Amino acid sequence: MSGTQEEINKLRLQKLKLLDDHYKEVALLRVRLDEQIRQLNRKIAKAGDNDVNLPCLVRKTPGPELTVYHSADRPCGRVRDRRNFRLMPEPKAKDASPYVWLERCSACDWRDAADVHGNRLLGS
Repeated sequence: MSGTQEEINKLRLQKLKLLDDHYKEVALLRVRLDEQIRQLNRKIAKAGDNDVNLPCLVRKTPGPELTVYHSADRPCGRVRDRRNFRLMPEPKAKDASPYVWLERCSACDWRDAADVHGNRLLGS
């Protein structure tokens, strides 16, 4: 092999190593960014869940005694027609019945609702 060919091969290997190192660094940065975004999303959801203005739905039509309130952002299948429900913040929803302290409906997707509400707060 000639001296020029050896020099070209060395340069090619240097270029390939440089590109490989770059791609590895970019991949590592993506992994770090994804983890930081996940952590922030958890904090946003927690802030949404802890906010006193988390929107809830309380049934206002006649029927069985009230025991639960529903998520306004991610309600369960029991909320078919929103016109049958009053929209209110969670503290008022808990105290909406004169007889019992209402609880969160276990069928509603409260985790996703907290995320939606937290992102809404972030955007305002």
